Amino acid sequence: MYVIEHAVLNLWKNKGRNILLGVIILAIITSTVVALAIFNTAGIIIEDTRAALQCAVRAAPTMRRVTAGGNAEPEVSIEQYLAFAESEYLDGADVKAGGRGADGVDAVYYLKRPDMLTAFEAELRSKGLPDGYAVKADESEFESVAGPVESLKKLSLTFLFIVLTLGSVIMVLMSVIAIRERKYEIGVLRAMGMKKKKVAIGLWTEIIAITCVCFMLGMGVGTALSQPVSDAIMAGQSRPAAAGSSSLADRLKGTDASMSGQPDIINVSVSAVTALEIFGISILLASIAGVVSVSRITRYEPIKILMGRE
Repeated sequence: MYVIEHAVLNLWKNKGRNILLGVIILAIITSTVVALAIFNTAGIIIEDTRAALQCAVRAAPTMRRVTAGGNAEPEVSIEQYLAFAESEYLDGADVKAGGRGADGVDAVYYLKRPDMLTAFEAELRSKGLPDGYAVKADESEFESVAGPVESLKKLSLTFLFIVLTLGSVIMVLMSVIAIRERKYEIGVLRAMGMKKKKVAIGLWTEIIAITCVCFMLGMGVGTALSQPVSDAIMAGQSRPAAAGSSSLADRLKGTDASMSGQPDIINVSVSAVTALEIFGISILLASIAGVVSVSRITRYEPIKILMGRE
């Protein structure tokens, strides 16, 4: 208990140094909150979009077969594409003449569930779909719909790595400098009979206490900044919508305006899992800084510390 009380008193006694350390930790935590919140949110959106796009399928020719008479296999007419849309497996369809399809028809069919693809294809074959046509998920839309979000996810991960790397180095240096300034204090405690382990616990308690306070502040500040930062980044990632992506986006369940070909908004949120991840990262960085700094002191004997006082 004495170790804890001594650590709490030292927080106020060395308030100038601790405030500086707290500002650094607060900046690290705030940046981590922003980066991790954007990274996790972007990942969820990408997975939701991928799952939704699996319900959007197209019937397109993979090759033009030649009949025995030397004639190419007939194309599928728009009437046939419209007939394909009349299926119990579909939740809707978009069939347009003059589209990008090989037959001059742009047709997208929206399955009720992704696992209905095989049954839907069998139905199309029974309705006259040639063997040279493949029925598959419309993967061409994924890049135009989720591409900007993937770029944002990669950018946030890179930023997170930089923040954690630089942050850990700065925290270690700050802790080492602080410990050097407190060599005499630690020498006295050791001379009074306090074991190395208790000294280390006291120093670790101090930096953990500062980290916990900064964590609560950083979570609030980081959460508030996540949305504006995301919007600013996405504004530079915007690109024109691909043909048919607007109608497709309307059917993407659980997505937002960023999925409609105008990716300038992502509703960033900080979940409980994200908060726990950030707390764990904060405690880990603080512990690393504490261990490195304490190891430089506890290897010396008290008499050497006291004799080295200027």
